[in-house]
Amino acid sequence: MIGTQVAALRAARGWTQAQLAEAARTTQAQVSRIEQGAVTPTLPVLGRLAAALGARLDVVLTPVE
Repeated sequence: MIGTQVAALRAARGWTQAQLAEAARTTQAQVSRIEQGAVTPTLPVLGRLAAALGARLDVVLTPVE
């Protein structure tokens, strides 16, 4: 899950949700909703989160069987 990965990377940096939100130019509430899995971030927001966290963003399309 994207939210779980975002939360783990944020925690590894020792950042609060507010600190991540500031670095990614979004809100703490949005970071919270993403981490809880309540929303799926848009690609631009996900890109900013990845950049702020020093992570690479990979998009994979997998066929559904």
